[in-house]
Amino acid sequence: MAAKPLQPLVLDSIGIYGLNRQSSAASLPPQYLTTANNIMLDEKGRLTTRQGIQQITNLVSSSATSNTLIVKSLGEYQSATGAKTIFAGAGANIYKMNTATTPYTLTAQSFSGGTTKSDGNWQFTNFNNNFYGAQQGNKPVNFNGTTWLDLEDVSGYAKPSSVTTFTPSCLLGDFGRLWAADVGENRNVVYYSDLLIGHKFQGGGAGFLDLRTVWSGDVITAMASFMGKLVIFGKNNIVIFRGPWDVNVTQPAGSVFSLDEVIEGVGCVARDSVQLIGDDIVFLSASGVRSLGRTIQQDTMPLTDLSLAIKDEIRTNILTSNLSAVKAQYDLSTGSYILGFPDRNIVYVFDFKASTPDGAPRITTWNFESKKNPKSFLSTDEFLYCGLGATNYAGRVATYSGYFDVEKTILANVNQATCVNAGNTWDSTGSGTCWVDSDITYQADFKTTWLDFEQPGISKFLKRFLAIWSGGKNMDITLNWYRDYNVSPSSANFTLDPTTGGVNALWGVGKYGVAKYAPAFQPAEYKVSLSKAAKVVRFEVIQTVKGFKASLQNMTILAKQGKIR
Repeated sequence: MAAKPLQPLVLDSIGIYGLNRQSSAASLPPQYLTTANNIMLDEKGRLTTRQGIQQITNLVSSSATSNTLIVKSLGEYQSATGAKTIFAGAGANIYKMNTATTPYTLTAQSFSGGTTKSDGNWQFTNFNNNFYGAQQGNKPVNFNGTTWLDLEDVSGYAKPSSVTTFTPSCLLGDFGRLWAADVGENRNVVYYSDLLIGHKFQGGGAGFLDLRTVWSGDVITAMASFMGKLVIFGKNNIVIFRGPWDVNVTQPAGSVFSLDEVIEGVGCVARDSVQLIGDDIVFLSASGVRSLGRTIQQDTMPLTDLSLAIKDEIRTNILTSNLSAVKAQYDLSTGSYILGFPDRNIVYVFDFKASTPDGAPRITTWNFESKKNPKSFLSTDEFLYCGLGATNYAGRVATYSGYFDVEKTILANVNQATCVNAGNTWDSTGSGTCWVDSDITYQADFKTTWLDFEQPGISKFLKRFLAIWSGGKNMDITLNWYRDYNVSPSSANFTLDPTTGGVNALWGVGKYGVAKYAPAFQPAEYKVSLSKAAKVVRFEVIQTVKGFKASLQNMTILAKQGKIR
């Protein structure tokens, strides 16, 4: 009898739908993953590694040993001239990020005569060339481009007459007014300022919206502007007003400002989870990540659950997390909604560049060494910024860039010459400090579903694993394969060693400047010998990222057909 030939079992769409932990791994198609840590999906659906978290600032405090302040909020002030400045909230202060130094410095801002701030968990908003911040239990603050003040210290300030102490937890600057809500003693009222006067909440065109006439027993958690409408989120309801630019006009028949819609039973449980994504709003509800999208055909806003693939897991995180610490950001560079549960040390990435068959975004996860788990996010035209800090790690700011987790540490008792000659960074501000960059590797891993290659009843003699990766120079990889639902794998190790196929010019080619280049690694095939027989098999790939991105092109398993059993 002739020997049976090797059969190629091709997996060219492995994991392209992202993570699914809600369904059984034995019933899912190979397009899903059951683990996707520190993994991203590129525009072609290929599995790739996340970028690094690179520290760019000094510490929030000059004392590296005693500082435990956490950067819990980040915001970007935009002046009338277009100048942009990043501010960070940590502890009882707000800090300015100064980009004229290396590393960037975080300088505490002074509040002349201001009240003590209890925490750095601010929500920042731009309005009429001013920058405002609010957080629960604190008086709002204002930056006019030069000076920080408590809002009550701004000339002409007028608080709403119906409250004793004006302490809103959320703000929105839009429709010609500053909107403030969730005041401690009136948690279901939205206050709006006079037209273009963000510090005047009484008199003139200022006023309020009392949602007790709209819902029952709810409190406001967040606000957003969406397609010319004001969206107010409660914990269990959503209220939508049309024509908010005309809010202070007496309302005759046919008035522009009016209640548009009330969505009952679904609300937002985390203020900083609300993000605008093109023609949609994404937020965290009590049951998961939701979408508030407006259809073209009809004037309604249907809700869509975006986290069905991880519903039980994310529900557990909602129930066990400090929801006031939950942070989200729409990252312009990756087209992803990033949702972090800092006290659970998990970040979910909802990739909107492509979707699963049910129309939901593809999901992967990021995890970090606990002290470097992001506590806040800010996406700008240049970078995704992350605020860091923990009880044993001084507060600082990092960017999502490169392929190392870069940490800056201070080298004690070193003078400038010694510091520079060693290739380190000398910070001449203050008393002078020598900063050392440490390039820290991190692990990216994914696990497939149980694969039967559409032959569930036939045993396969596993002979060889073939995979094509792009990039990943010097990346160590461990390949584990599990057989027939066994929890103990067989393993093999190899290293990615792509060849350089020329260089790509990044910018400034020819007479217009000096060209800068980056290596272009050609795709390479990697082979691993497999062993034993199985009806179903599952693969786990563990990658150690060492400065280079790696993208998986496809996987192929060579096997011989065994018995039908």
